[in-house]
Amino acid sequence: MSWKKIICGALAASMIFSASIFCNAATDESANAKLARIETDTYGSEQSGAILDRISRLEKSYSGQNLSGNMNARIDAIYDTLYNNDVEPGVLAKINALEWNINHEVESGGVDKRLTSLENAILGKATEGSFNDRIRELAKASYGEEILPIVQIPIAENTLIKVVTTIPVGSKTLQEGDTIPIKVAEDVFVDGGLVFAKGLTGEGVVTSVRRAKHIFSNGKIEADFHTLKAIDGQDTKIFTGVEAVEAMVAASMGRGLSLLGQTFSGKNKDLEEVLVRGKNIDLPAGVELYVQIKTPLVVYGVKSTDEVTGLLPDETTPTVPSESIPTAPSESIPTTPSESTPTTPSESTPTTPSESTPTTPSESTPTTPDETGTLTPDEQIVTPPSDSEETIIETKPEPTNQAPPEQLNVEPRPEEGKTPDGYDGEIIEIIDED
Repeated sequence: MSWKKIICGALAASMIFSASIFCNAATDESANAKLARIETDTYGSEQSGAILDRISRLEKSYSGQNLSGNMNARIDAIYDTLYNNDVEPGVLAKINALEWNINHEVESGGVDKRLTSLENAILGKATEGSFNDRIRELAKASYGEEILPIVQIPIAENTLIKVVTTIPVGSKTLQEGDTIPIKVAEDVFVDGGLVFAKGLTGEGVVTSVRRAKHIFSNGKIEADFHTLKAIDGQDTKIFTGVEAVEAMVAASMGRGLSLLGQTFSGKNKDLEEVLVRGKNIDLPAGVELYVQIKTPLVVYGVKSTDEVTGLLPDETTPTVPSESIPTAPSESIPTTPSESTPTTPSESTPTTPSESTPTTPSESTPTTPDETGTLTPDEQIVTPPSDSEETIIETKPEPTNQAPPEQLNVEPRPEEGKTPDGYDGEIIEIIDED
């Protein structure tokens, strides 16, 4: 009996030891997976080196200092800073909002590279400091304040989103389980807030593929598009349901339907290029299709601050007329500097009757308001009517694009050719013909 007890105790101890090793391995794998994801979204790729050194570098990049606690707690803290939106928007949500405000499109890549690109675009140069400090400065420069206009917005299920593929796909080369990356093709707004921005990434997986064999066996692809990032960085569950298929049929998206194993009965040029009898499906990048939200969710969306602004003409500023030089009468007495009155460029120098010799219409050339400007009642000179005979001036038609000729002093014509009423019949006939 003693040997049996010893053997049973040894077996139990070995089982406990094996279970503890398995749990530790599973914990380490989860921590490594988180760390690798953080590094990929931060620097663009997974980093090498000791785990503690990699954690320290991430902590200094985000907050400028190292945190306390065990390894898993420190990784979770960095993870929450980047992705978690429970308390406030995470770093990814803020960077996405900044990029959309500048370019109306979200870029891909690591946080470090994206921040540098934003600083060059907004500030004109890259800056030093932690990611959090740099984001605050960019928010102040872009939105006018350090707090970004990000609010929680609920999204209903079956909300449609237009996406495009980012790589070529074909039934000849694809395998089951292959990933098809996609990105948002158009911004999606809900209640005035941006929830999916152009450029946000997602993916689908190939669930079935069939290669063409003969004329009655075409190539076929079936893919499940399942994940798409929202504006706040969280992964959203999507699928291609009835609403998405109906939207694609209405928009004649034959290529997009072919990725779902669907056939399109209507006349469609794209579909004719895709579904060729006896041929494999061969699609370039940029195939458009619709997906829809699988379950309702709440995201931190960006409240749109776009307003049509611009410089309008200043209607309150009057146009200053050009300085005009008045035409002096040919026989008037010139005014000396001591007798002249200073004038502005928009006004002409008025001459009072006491300063000039009154002239009859035949002695001076009349001045039009366009040449001297408008005179006030006090500045206008009233010329008494003369008793001289009526002066008749013969005019000739001039082209409309030329300035009118100067009126000349003309001596009264002889009385010959006058009508009994005193009119020149010859002149009247010429005017009637014109």
